[in-house]
Amino acid sequence: MTGLHRRGGLALAALFAVSAFLPGWALAQKRLVRLTFDSPVSESPAPMDMSIFGGSKSRTLREWIDVIDKAAKDPEINGAVLLIDGPGVAMAQVEELTRAINRFKGAGKKVYCYLDHAANASYALASTADHISLTEYSTLDILGLHGEMMFYKGMFDKIGVTADMMHCGDYKSALEPFTRTEPSKENAEQINWLLDGIYDRWIRLIAEGRKLSPTDVKAAVDEAPLEGKRAAELKLVDAIETFPAFRQRIQKEYGKDVVVVKHYGADDDKLKLDLNNPFALFQMFGDLMKKGEVSGKPAIAIVYIDGGITTGKSDQGPFSSGNAGSTTIRAAFEKAREDTNIKAVVVRVDSPGGSALGSDIMWDAATRCAREKPLIVSMGSVAGSGGYYVAIPGDVIFAEETTITGSIGVVGGKLVLKGLMDWAGLSVTEFNRGKNAGLTSTNRVWTDAERAKIRGYLDSVYDQFKGRVMASRGKRLKGDLEKMAGGRVYTGKQALELGLIDQIGGLRDAIKLAAEKSGLGNDYDVRVLPKPKDIGDIFAEIFESDERDDEWKIDVNLGDALLTDPLIRRVAPLLSELAPRQAVQMMRGLRNAIILDRERVGMFMPIDIDIR
Repeated sequence: MTGLHRRGGLALAALFAVSAFLPGWALAQKRLVRLTFDSPVSESPAPMDMSIFGGSKSRTLREWIDVIDKAAKDPEINGAVLLIDGPGVAMAQVEELTRAINRFKGAGKKVYCYLDHAANASYALASTADHISLTEYSTLDILGLHGEMMFYKGMFDKIGVTADMMHCGDYKSALEPFTRTEPSKENAEQINWLLDGIYDRWIRLIAEGRKLSPTDVKAAVDEAPLEGKRAAELKLVDAIETFPAFRQRIQKEYGKDVVVVKHYGADDDKLKLDLNNPFALFQMFGDLMKKGEVSGKPAIAIVYIDGGITTGKSDQGPFSSGNAGSTTIRAAFEKAREDTNIKAVVVRVDSPGGSALGSDIMWDAATRCAREKPLIVSMGSVAGSGGYYVAIPGDVIFAEETTITGSIGVVGGKLVLKGLMDWAGLSVTEFNRGKNAGLTSTNRVWTDAERAKIRGYLDSVYDQFKGRVMASRGKRLKGDLEKMAGGRVYTGKQALELGLIDQIGGLRDAIKLAAEKSGLGNDYDVRVLPKPKDIGDIFAEIFESDERDDEWKIDVNLGDALLTDPLIRRVAPLLSELAPRQAVQMMRGLRNAIILDRERVGMFMPIDIDIR
């Protein structure tokens, strides 16, 4: 035996000798990543991460995709446990999450799902798993799509309020709730084609995940709600069992010593505040300041336009994700344009529109940014009217099949409160200086001359909207823009067929294309703009005063009008508790009314429908 062979033989013998004293997990222990969906999947990051105090950290859609993709590539991860417990997840988000889970499965890793209960969107997400267990005595509530619209005219008639409204386009019906007690023929038509498209995609997601025919899935939906036993008979779930039994199933598959990684993907250096250590606070502040530092690596910026579009600063609303303010978003685009380390920009739009002025300010900032750097748009659940307006500067626009988009049109109007004043015993006397000084009066409807003036303004904004669509997408449109506009709303799949968008895909696809167009390869940072505040920013604002930030600031904040109104502050929490879905609709309607009161023209979605 040569010296080389002798040394190799001794090393091998030593390895076997050492392994005899090692526990089994050191060589063969399996690790599964736990994916728990039990809270809403947000689009943009929360204003401040409170997890430093020991709380749980909610994840955005992009963070979920990153975690799943990281686990797919991790050789130490052998599979996944998917726990779904009533999350607020939209169908467009389910589409992107499904693709991520399929990539995970494509890496040869199985996904086991446990459900206490599931409805439409949550079950569509669960159906991607290799195995689904449903808890005993539960039901599968895949009832199909249910849509509701709220109309205010009947209430207005009772309290003496008149809605004096106008719109451009027969399908631009955003203000119908103020003027009608039911949808118009055109509005009902487009609601039905939207539901048809979303329903078809939902059925296909379930059928593909469970390897069933769409016909079989539709039959199951028409039979729902389904008790567990029946759901198993229809092959919609694989087992009816308790969670301990599900855990034993996992252990049987991967070994009793299997490890389920609960917080996979969280920062290893995640900051926690140790309240027992008197010096921990100072250490934490120092670490937070370092954590907020931007590296010098090339980067792709993600600009989130999340929520209703308003002028002024972005802010958190009473019920939803709040508003996307033009001042904040303009600053984000300017930062992305001026920062030499940022090589491309992805715009994530999840907005039903809102202020026409705010939309135009964002459009202008995005257009200037797109002249200098690749700008790719990713549409979320909804990107219509003003939400579509701010998307058209994109070199390429991605949307999911179930994205609601389009709605090229504008509306205008005001609420006349004279009847309410009369009922309350109040009287108003007007004094005006200037021919059109009474244009905003809430004591009367418009005169013919005033109405003509508003109509001219609406037509001008509508022509501008169509002109900008033609300038950006003219050669890509597949038909006459006039027949696509008029307030018509489409699913992402329909929009692709018309050339209003370019590709079906999600945020990950948009980031990948942005990297390709800017030649970044795979080595780059992703930076969120506007940068979400953390506690370090809060303390920095307390101890530092940077006048340069205020030098060019213009704030006309709509959020203040909602949050400071004493009636809203008292009624909103009660409505939120008793009827949260209806409360969200009412607040969105109120926000639209305030926009019209301030600006007299808006770019709202023609429907505000609660689909579930």
